[in-house]
Amino acid sequence: MINEVIEIESFNPFECQFPNRKLITRETLILIKNLRAAGHNVRILPDNDQPLEILYKKGFSELFSDVLFLYMCGKAVDVAVNVISSQVEKLLESGKNVKTENIIINIDRSTKNYNYLGEKVLTSTKKKLLEERLQFKQEFERCFNTISPFHKYPIPIFLEHKPKIVGWCLIYEDEKGLGTEGIVTDKKVKRRISQGRLKGFSITGIAKLTQCSICKSKFTDCNHIPRNFYDNKECVNKIIEADFIEGSIVKEPINPQCLINMQL
Repeated sequence: MINEVIEIESFNPFECQFPNRKLITRETLILIKNLRAAGHNVRILPDNDQPLEILYKKGFSELFSDVLFLYMCGKAVDVAVNVISSQVEKLLESGKNVKTENIIINIDRSTKNYNYLGEKVLTSTKKKLLEERLQFKQEFERCFNTISPFHKYPIPIFLEHKPKIVGWCLIYEDEKGLGTEGIVTDKKVKRRISQGRLKGFSITGIAKLTQCSICKSKFTDCNHIPRNFYDNKECVNKIIEADFIEGSIVKEPINPQCLINMQL
């Protein structure tokens, strides 16, 4: 059994709107589950009493879009790098759009950083990613401090989940699932939708309460991996309670049913 602890940073780009939330993305959680399965003890930073919650983008296919930092030492390094590399390679083979440059591994708390293949990453590259992450967070803060001119539509609409408001919407849940209605205010985005160049919609949310379909426990706590089968039963993460953050217009939704129906 491997005893070294692997530490992974949580990151909340929406701190201004949803403070004191310890967030990781769905693909980071799957990575954590694979590391646990390989015998690693994984700790999520900051190591506090805040519950771990999942930041998800429903209908969006770009994985590891947020910068992921892992800290590891000793014998854990080689095994962990193999687990990370294997997961990323599976995503790439399946045709997923994976931002592999956003995965930074720091070994023995040194000044040296590596990518998911164990290759050294330049200090300037890490600095650039950190600066971009901070800027990303600050730009979201500016957007969420903007008051909607439409009382019925309080939630901002972004383009490809980038922090620039192109409209306003209402996100709701009914017996059919998640839905939204709203107004696009950006003329260029309107034109691209009418031309069929933008046709999908994606919703960012925080899964506060989740349940594993296999063990019925909190999905962030167990080691069952989604889409894997256990005794012929597929593992699925059931979101019981969530906060909706924003909606985004996207070029190609991962779910072909997440389409825009624009009324002129």
